[in-house]
Amino acid sequence: MKTLEQERAKFAYEKVKSVKGRDFEEDYAKYVKNAPAMILTNGLGNTLAYYRSKKREAYTKLYEHFGEWLQEKGYCKKDEDVLEWITETDSLMVFQATQEVLALLNWMTKFARAELKESDSG
Repeated sequence: MKTLEQERAKFAYEKVKSVKGRDFEEDYAKYVKNAPAMILTNGLGNTLAYYRSKKREAYTKLYEHFGEWLQEKGYCKKDEDVLEWITETDSLMVFQATQEVLALLNWMTKFARAELKESDSG
């Protein structure tokens, strides 16, 4: 039996590895690193809306990865868009989902730093 932390680590590692070697790898690493501050400042819904509005593949992948995790953990249905779910659910569930995404990002950030190229510009 795996702990929730082990599940988060496994998911984060798989998702970070899935972008390694892709042409948006550096952008993805930067966005993962900046995501916790964005979420804490703007909220999960606003951050996801921002990611969805961008037409860059790194933002799209990160949006998809957050959605997949929240679906896997039962926050929203498998066929439901995570942003749509956020706009229709109660604030307590959104708060819990936010905490879950932040916990996942602890692992994603570590793996992105270890596995992905980062731009020299910071």
